[in-house]
Amino acid sequence: MGIKRYILLSIVFILVVGLYVYSFNGESYHLEPLGMYFTFPVAIWVVLPLIMFAIASVIHMQFYSFKNYLYQKRLKKDFDNFREVAKQAILGESVDHVDFKTEDFKNGREVLSMLKVDPTKDIVLKDPELAQRYDIVKSILQGNYEDIKKYRLSKDNPLVIQNSINRLKIEPKYAYEVLKSCDDRSSELCSKAYDALLDIASFNEIKRYNFTPDKRTFRRMMERYLEPSDSFEMDIKSIEEMLEQFNADKADYLELAREIKVKLSPDALIALFEKLYNTKGAVAADAYLYVLYDLQMIDKIREILDHADKDEFVKFRTILFLRDHGKSIDLDKFLRV
Repeated sequence: MGIKRYILLSIVFILVVGLYVYSFNGESYHLEPLGMYFTFPVAIWVVLPLIMFAIASVIHMQFYSFKNYLYQKRLKKDFDNFREVAKQAILGESVDHVDFKTEDFKNGREVLSMLKVDPTKDIVLKDPELAQRYDIVKSILQGNYEDIKKYRLSKDNPLVIQNSINRLKIEPKYAYEVLKSCDDRSSELCSKAYDALLDIASFNEIKRYNFTPDKRTFRRMMERYLEPSDSFEMDIKSIEEMLEQFNADKADYLELAREIKVKLSPDALIALFEKLYNTKGAVAADAYLYVLYDLQMIDKIREILDHADKDEFVKFRTILFLRDHGKSIDLDKFLRV
């Protein structure tokens, strides 16, 4: 029942009661509370409590009506905020900063912060803005690059990072832009940008970003260095430095010897691995002996073996033994065993 209707019916009811009482008792009655003198018809004294009750009930209803109005206002504001939060949550943004006034929406915010978009599922959203954001997120998670600048997402948003990684796949030169602002070189985005750089940049450009090379990045640079159709060039000193930086082992030095022999002249090849052998000792010894054997410098190998302990360089001693007895052997395969 509306408050206006309640007031109208209350007035009618009070009038009916008052007229009914007055119809059989029209006398007056007086009271003297606290020294004050009041004289009214009996009908007035009868309806007076009804009037007070009606006024109190109207005040009561007005109070709760106003309270409900404030609640509905908060509810509407929370609904509008929730819609904005949902748009941000879909895009992976933090929603903790939004202050809800009603408890249900506070719980809803916590639930939203835990939800993730599944790129394998198709969900139809009726709200066009939410649907647009959902489609963009799904596309990015499927490996596509999308223009999301207008959403002004935070730099560390996982969606922004994934979108940048996707862009690197179709636009490798974007790596230059990413690496300019790389604060954490171990982050996934910076690592991916560096990987992209390895495929397109010159050696001097790669060095400029001052990443510490590991075995994987060294291998990629060597692949480009050894590829005849690639203009990628490295100097010998830089190769030595990188071997030192990622703490190359025997296998790494031996692999380098196998590969780089097609790039260097015999003199340069011997000079490089003799230097490595003299500075690194046993870890580069197999590589040096491999180079000497490949260039058929057998006397030099014998000289090294003669000055080494009997239990050292067993494979090369075996190779020379077989050679001396007219047996041929696949050097590369034998050393890999």
